Amino acid sequence: MLKNLQEIMDGDVEHALVRIWSEDLSEAEAAAIHRRVQSDPKYREEFHGSMEVLAAMEALANDGEHLEIVRDCRRVVHEHKLTRMAALGVAAGLLLAVGALVISFSPWRGSNDSQLQEYFTRIGEQQVIELGDGSVISLNTAGRLAVDYDEELRRVLLERGEAYFEVSEDPVRPFTVDMGVRSVTAVGTAFNIRKYPEHYQVAVVEGAVAFHEPTDELHGAPWGVSDADHAAISSPLTQRRVDAGWVAEFDVSRGVFRAFQPESMERFGSWRSGMLSFYGEPLYLVVQELNRYSAKKISIEDDSVKGLVVYTALSIREIDHALDGLARALPIEVTEQYDRIVLTATAGN
Repeated sequence: MLKNLQEIMDGDVEHALVRIWSEDLSEAEAAAIHRRVQSDPKYREEFHGSMEVLAAMEALANDGEHLEIVRDCRRVVHEHKLTRMAALGVAAGLLLAVGALVISFSPWRGSNDSQLQEYFTRIGEQQVIELGDGSVISLNTAGRLAVDYDEELRRVLLERGEAYFEVSEDPVRPFTVDMGVRSVTAVGTAFNIRKYPEHYQVAVVEGAVAFHEPTDELHGAPWGVSDADHAAISSPLTQRRVDAGWVAEFDVSRGVFRAFQPESMERFGSWRSGMLSFYGEPLYLVVQELNRYSAKKISIEDDSVKGLVVYTALSIREIDHALDGLARALPIEVTEQYDRIVLTATAGN
């Protein structure tokens, strides 16, 4: 991946086109292409010209594997034109069609591969990443992120999953996490980010962060917003300050921002110690959380127990013990089958 990124940032347009049409284009590569097209006028002109040529290659449409991509490429080129394409994020439709989320993650460093590090965890795994400034990133189950860090820059791309950030204060180098179409910037604070397919959730445990578009330039607190922006009411997102004790969510499909204060912030960081805390959550949501850490799928096959209210703390490192704890606290039975674990109501309920 690092070699591909270096070729994208230092090479010709052909390198980007090869990666776009490959089956394993990563979000980091899509971000690098997006950034270079934005920042380099000559490269942008060549890129758009090549996209038009590709869109005109009717022969590819006969290949069922590429039909959807070709159609989307034509749509981007013919419906949005060059200037409109730039405003929309440079052929966003095409990159989305091949499974890449177009983001602005910059500047990617191509001159020294050691400056760009990628980390991932499998289901049930967690990883702690320590940066040179004392900042610590905890990556949760089935997560993936890339770190671009040196004496001038502190930036992270959260490609998928959940991560907890403990950021050392450095006013000269704000700490930014890119999630896709939105970013979070902090100077010195602690916060948890969870990236869902359709929305992002940011829980601020200490300090404050700015929730903003990736291309926004932020110049010191309070980022041009006031306490009036803290409302548990949906509103369009530009730049929002989120203080400690608040949880901010952004709906990607609707472009809507929402902020609220939960009863407790404990649940947003307790997973780092191997525990999940629940305060009045319905059983089906508890099972959804446990499934993130379980190698074997857990399912509720009895609608009568889905809404049972749960107040407890469960271990994510011992799923069997966690389920036994639920069975002791609730009128449910846990049955392990060869391909899944099933929860049902106890006999007589």
